[in-house]
Amino acid sequence: MNLLFSNMLSRYPLYRGFTLGALTLAMSSAAQASEPFEACPNEAFIIQTPASKPIVYGVDLGTGSYLTLSSNMGIDAALNGTGFSYNDNYLYGWDYQHQTLARIGADYQAQPLTLIKDSAATAAGNFYVGDVALTENVWYGYRKKVGLFRVDLNVVPLTMDLVAGSQSMANYNITDFAFHPNNGFLYAVTNGKSGELISIDPSTGGHESLGIVITSDSNFTFGAQFFDPQGNLYISNNGNGNVYKVNVEQPQPSAELFSYGPSSTSNDGARCALAEVPVGDAVDFGDAPVSYGTLMTDNGARHGIDGSMALGLLNDSESDGYPDPLSDDVSDGIDDEDGISMPTGFEIGEDAILLVTTQGKAGFLNAWIDWAQDGQFDEEDRIVSGQSVSAGSHTLLISVPNWAKAGPTWSRFRLSSVADILPTGGVSDGEVEDYPITVTETGITMTYYPSSSGFTTLAYEDLYPDQGDFDMNDVVMQLRITQFVKDNQVRRVGFNAQLVAMGAWYHNGFAIQLPGIARNNVQESAIEWTVQGQKQTHSPLEAGQTNAVMVLSDDLWKHATKGNGCEYFRTELGCGTSYRANWQMTVPFVNAVDEALMPDFPYDPFIFATPNTDHGLAAKNINGGKNPGRSLEVHLKNKLPTDLFNPAFLGQRDDASNVALGQYFQDQNGMSWAIEVPDTWKHPIELQRLDHTYVEFVDFAADASGNSNPYWYINADSELIFKD
Repeated sequence: MNLLFSNMLSRYPLYRGFTLGALTLAMSSAAQASEPFEACPNEAFIIQTPASKPIVYGVDLGTGSYLTLSSNMGIDAALNGTGFSYNDNYLYGWDYQHQTLARIGADYQAQPLTLIKDSAATAAGNFYVGDVALTENVWYGYRKKVGLFRVDLNVVPLTMDLVAGSQSMANYNITDFAFHPNNGFLYAVTNGKSGELISIDPSTGGHESLGIVITSDSNFTFGAQFFDPQGNLYISNNGNGNVYKVNVEQPQPSAELFSYGPSSTSNDGARCALAEVPVGDAVDFGDAPVSYGTLMTDNGARHGIDGSMALGLLNDSESDGYPDPLSDDVSDGIDDEDGISMPTGFEIGEDAILLVTTQGKAGFLNAWIDWAQDGQFDEEDRIVSGQSVSAGSHTLLISVPNWAKAGPTWSRFRLSSVADILPTGGVSDGEVEDYPITVTETGITMTYYPSSSGFTTLAYEDLYPDQGDFDMNDVVMQLRITQFVKDNQVRRVGFNAQLVAMGAWYHNGFAIQLPGIARNNVQESAIEWTVQGQKQTHSPLEAGQTNAVMVLSDDLWKHATKGNGCEYFRTELGCGTSYRANWQMTVPFVNAVDEALMPDFPYDPFIFATPNTDHGLAAKNINGGKNPGRSLEVHLKNKLPTDLFNPAFLGQRDDASNVALGQYFQDQNGMSWAIEVPDTWKHPIELQRLDHTYVEFVDFAADASGNSNPYWYINADSELIFKD
């Protein structure tokens, strides 16, 4: 005791001036105080009280592996609100049995301390939220609606005082908090269906919201929270033991499932915030390319090797992942990817067989294949979900989806004692094996419209429901459609479009509706599309629609280049150019569609008013005084509008639509605001009416059967058509 007191006097000057007797008052009546931890420990301490006696575990955050450090801490009630003091290398926590603060040393025995409480602290009762600051040797405890309290561990006798003014701000619902390693603030994630990250000023108890980091249908209780030196906050869910990682330094922090740890309804945590999170001595990593989550820095898939279970016969240990092509199998000459065989290969739309071999105790198999070849394992890539497997050989049958992309890709298989795991993150047992595979496709035929090398032309008048100048060159697009068919089933469709002309001041978007094809039958994540050869990352599949609607652009003027002295794009004399904005898109179906059930070509390409732009007074009046935006659409004659169209436009002004007769987007003479010409058509120049430029169009439009002058678009007044 004298030696300990001497060490404390030399290390903490604030102890000088106190007698040995005074210091003894702060300790329990134990015969000898425990020794401090030798250094800043790198494990996380989890203290649980399953049956009135607290148990302390050491948890490897990297894998969730844990071991019991002590099943008897010397007290007969819960120990909560724990924190590690970097100042003296002791743990401190609230002792429910003795209603005071306790100190825990390297022997994991809780020593109750003599504590003088103010009236607020006495009224608060027990504390289950607590931590020790790094910049000062002070334990802080919190009770909702009561306040934030502090105990200076350097001052004897110990006193517990309410932080002035904190009671009025003590309205956040937390079960633990942790001190940041650098900035002196406390951080916590609140409990409930939404986990809100908050920072707390220990000098006032005031808090600031940093955003929602976890959402779920289940209530969360985060009973253990602790930091690492990089500012990552680790939070453990009492319900299932899942450990999430939140980088509080990011402008918009989010939680990532990091590892699967021990669960308990009573959970408290402490950790030396300046200690790195180690990888572990025996850990198995994957070796897929880095984008799949292989390296520790990317929260790569990793398993603690405890010998209890494995895929195949071999399971080797790595200090980190070895992303392909630098596989650990190559570097050490030992190929431990021996648990999975794939005898049938993987053909799109067909079944495939997996042969799985495991050893050791029973576990759960989870597996993924990157069907879309986007460099990550998404939930739709999951091929095996929590499959219970015992030691031995197993045959599994999986289906290769219709929307899978042909070519080389990667798969990941994970065996562990946890049923529901992600393709990344740490788990305490089992093994991860990554395999390169090749997806094939045979027997596919392609149907083109209008041909494999030609385009159909679509021309629009955007003054709807006014007929306007009817020069039909406000928007002119060319479109080629490809259907990918096997066994009379369409698996996906392709679009190749280019902008030919725009003779309008108004801004218009362009989209294609697939009538009768449900939006949810499109595999949105596997859509591939480019604009001017540049790959697009956002989805073109429009929300709020019953049918699938693909939006190629919400403003075509973003893609048009006017010539010098030209008001429009390729509609005025002397304003020719070889430039054409172009789009390529492939849209895969979840379930293949029978050819007979596909919509007629050219499906339903249409224009719409660009949101937040003016589209004329008539349209605004019909739309309740607001710019119409997405609610104004112009479709081919008798094509039904989409769910986002405002039906108030029907029958207004020059429009003579008759819903009962299935007549849409035509005037009383059968003239429409959109036409299709199955060829590379020559459109009228600016302000020249279509029916003057192509006089045979009048009879064609008036005949609902389409039999009159079907080739009206061949014979034009050559002086009235646009020429480059």
